[in-house]
Amino acid sequence: TEQRIKSPRDVKLTADEVYVLCKDNPCIHVFSHAGERLRSLLSRGEQMQVSTSFYFCLDAEENIIISDRDTHQIKIFSKEGNHIRTIGAEGEEPGMFFYPRGLALTKDLSIVVVSYSGNFRLRIFSCL
Repeated sequence: TEQRIKSPRDVKLTADEVYVLCKDNPCIHVFSHAGERLRSLLSRGEQMQVSTSFYFCLDAEENIIISDRDTHQIKIFSKEGNHIRTIGAEGEEPGMFFYPRGLALTKDLSIVVVSYSGNFRLRIFSCL
Protein backbone atom coordinates (compact mmCIF):
# COMPACT_ATOMS: atom_id res chain seq x y z
CA THR A 1 0.00 0.00 0.00
CA GLU A 2 1.35 3.43 -0.90
CA GLN A 3 0.92 6.31 1.54
CA ARG A 4 1.98 9.86 0.78
CA ILE A 5 4.03 11.51 3.50
CA LYS A 6 5.09 15.13 3.28
CA SER A 7 8.80 15.74 3.99
CA PRO A 8 9.81 12.48 5.67
CA ARG A 9 12.94 12.96 7.79
CA ASP A 10 13.57 9.72 9.67
CA VAL A 11 12.17 6.21 10.01
CA LYS A 12 12.29 3.60 12.79
CA LEU A 13 11.08 0.01 12.62
CA THR A 14 9.64 -2.25 15.31
CA ALA A 15 8.46 -5.84 15.02
CA ASP A 16 4.96 -4.65 14.06
CA GLU A 17 5.11 -0.98 13.09
CA VAL A 18 6.93 1.67 11.05
CA TYR A 19 7.42 5.13 12.63
CA VAL A 20 8.02 8.01 10.18
CA LEU A 21 9.07 11.48 11.34
CA CYS A 22 7.87 14.30 9.10
CA LYS A 23 9.74 17.59 8.99
CA ASP A 24 7.32 20.25 7.66
CA ASN A 25 4.42 19.46 9.98
CA PRO A 26 6.38 17.93 12.82
CA CYS A 27 4.72 14.70 13.77
CA ILE A 28 5.31 10.98 13.72
CA HIS A 29 3.08 8.81 11.52
CA VAL A 30 2.79 5.16 12.52
CA PHE A 31 2.10 2.50 9.89
CA SER A 32 1.69 -1.25 9.89
CA HIS A 33 4.32 -3.19 7.95
CA ALA A 34 1.64 -3.59 5.26
CA GLY A 35 1.54 0.21 4.88
CA GLU A 36 -1.75 0.96 6.64
CA ARG A 37 -1.65 4.25 8.56
CA LEU A 38 -2.44 3.42 12.19
CA ARG A 39 -2.09 6.77 13.93
CA SER A 40 -0.28 10.12 13.97
CA LEU A 41 1.48 11.37 17.09
CA LEU A 42 2.91 14.62 18.48
CA SER A 43 1.44 16.95 15.89
CA ARG A 44 1.16 20.68 16.51
CA GLY A 45 -1.77 21.82 18.60
CA GLU A 46 -1.91 18.66 20.67
CA GLN A 47 -1.12 18.60 24.39
CA MET A 48 2.21 16.88 23.73
CA GLN A 49 3.37 19.44 21.19
CA VAL A 50 7.01 19.42 20.24
CA SER A 51 9.01 22.00 18.32
CA THR A 52 9.70 21.91 14.62
CA SER A 53 13.20 20.56 15.20
CA PHE A 54 13.37 17.19 16.84
CA TYR A 55 14.94 13.78 16.46
CA PHE A 56 13.71 10.50 17.90
CA CYS A 57 14.43 6.91 18.81
CA LEU A 58 12.43 4.08 20.35
CA ASP A 59 13.16 2.12 23.50
CA ALA A 60 12.43 -1.56 24.19
CA GLU A 61 8.80 -0.79 25.15
CA GLU A 62 8.43 1.31 21.97
CA ASN A 63 8.26 4.54 23.95
CA ILE A 64 9.21 7.47 21.76
CA ILE A 65 12.24 9.41 23.00
CA ILE A 66 12.62 12.84 21.42
CA SER A 67 15.45 15.35 21.51
CA ASP A 68 13.62 18.67 21.13
CA ARG A 69 16.24 21.10 19.89
CA ASP A 70 14.24 24.28 20.32
CA THR A 71 13.15 23.62 23.93
CA HIS A 72 16.53 22.09 24.93
CA GLN A 73 14.79 19.04 26.37
CA ILE A 74 14.48 15.29 26.03
CA LYS A 75 10.83 14.19 26.01
CA ILE A 76 9.54 10.66 26.42
CA PHE A 77 6.10 9.58 25.16
CA SER A 78 4.31 6.25 25.15
CA LYS A 79 3.75 4.55 21.81
CA GLU A 80 0.21 5.98 21.97
CA GLY A 81 1.60 9.52 22.32
CA ASN A 82 0.97 10.05 26.03
CA HIS A 83 3.62 12.18 27.73
CA ILE A 84 5.69 10.18 30.23
CA ARG A 85 8.56 12.45 31.18
CA THR A 86 10.53 15.57 30.22
CA ILE A 87 14.22 15.79 31.03
CA GLY A 88 16.39 18.90 31.12
CA ALA A 89 16.32 22.56 30.26
CA GLU A 90 18.60 24.98 28.43
CA GLY A 91 22.08 25.18 29.90
CA GLU A 92 25.53 23.68 30.27
CA GLU A 93 25.20 22.12 33.74
CA PRO A 94 24.52 18.41 34.36
CA GLY A 95 20.98 17.52 33.33
CA MET A 96 20.78 20.52 31.00
CA PHE A 97 21.08 20.64 27.21
CA PHE A 98 22.07 23.13 24.55
CA TYR A 99 20.28 22.42 21.26
CA PRO A 100 20.22 18.61 21.50
CA ARG A 101 20.10 16.97 18.12
CA GLY A 102 20.49 13.28 17.32
CA LEU A 103 20.03 10.61 19.92
CA ALA A 104 20.27 6.84 20.24
CA LEU A 105 20.12 4.14 22.86
CA THR A 106 22.98 1.89 23.87
CA LYS A 107 22.60 -1.88 23.67
CA ASP A 108 21.30 -2.11 27.24
CA LEU A 109 18.52 0.36 26.27
CA SER A 110 18.80 2.32 29.51
CA ILE A 111 21.18 5.04 28.35
CA VAL A 112 20.32 7.81 25.90
CA VAL A 113 23.18 9.36 23.91
CA VAL A 114 22.51 12.92 22.82
CA SER A 115 24.72 14.91 20.46
CA TYR A 116 24.81 18.70 20.56
CA SER A 117 25.12 21.19 17.74
CA GLY A 118 27.40 24.15 18.11
CA ASN A 119 29.29 23.00 21.19
CA PHE A 120 30.55 19.62 19.90
CA ARG A 121 29.61 17.51 22.94
CA LEU A 122 28.05 14.17 23.62
CA ARG A 123 26.24 13.48 26.85
CA ILE A 124 25.47 9.98 28.04
CA PHE A 125 22.92 9.50 30.82
CA SER A 126 20.38 7.08 32.18
CA CYS A 127 16.83 7.86 31.16
CA LEU A 128 15.32 5.72 33.93
